[in-house]
Amino acid sequence: MGAKGRTQTLNSTVTCIENMDIVADTPRLIIAKIEKSDTDSLFQLTGDQRVMEYFPKVLNYSETNKMVDEILSQYEKHGYCYWKLLRNNRFDFIGIAGLLHQEIDGNVETEISYRIRPRYWNRGFASEAAQACKEYAEKVLHKSKLISIIHPKNTASKRIATKLGAKQSGTTLFLGMEHELFIY
Repeated sequence: MGAKGRTQTLNSTVTCIENMDIVADTPRLIIAKIEKSDTDSLFQLTGDQRVMEYFPKVLNYSETNKMVDEILSQYEKHGYCYWKLLRNNRFDFIGIAGLLHQEIDGNVETEISYRIRPRYWNRGFASEAAQACKEYAEKVLHKSKLISIIHPKNTASKRIATKLGAKQSGTTLFLGMEHELFIY
């Protein structure tokens, strides 16, 4: 975890990703820090109604650009935030996952969060990414408590949280809506 770049051979072509700041990898994913140049990729998520169903609104490109700026700011403040998810065999952009600082009921918590492009739903990528985030938080950051804040109708995310060992622990007001709080 935390390697600076690597080289991958694809169809007899060497593709260099030496400048990518890799946070972790899994059997199918490369998890790397988001860069300003990733705004177009993130807009594939934030501009998609299906991805943003449980968020207050779909973001336009300018709002997505501000989100990327905030992610980069969080890297400076905390060393982590959302990371990009790439398929490790083709480098396709899958989505984002990461650890977020959240204030919940007056307490600062670390949340496991993710957003996956619809074409990659129901393939286990969200579970794989969330598990990698959980392991990073526990092993690298030495976090003993993690949370997930999940909209009550988001059954897929509740299944993932439960699969990774989280237990529902009440509800909280988040983004102006009641959400279920899961604790790992």
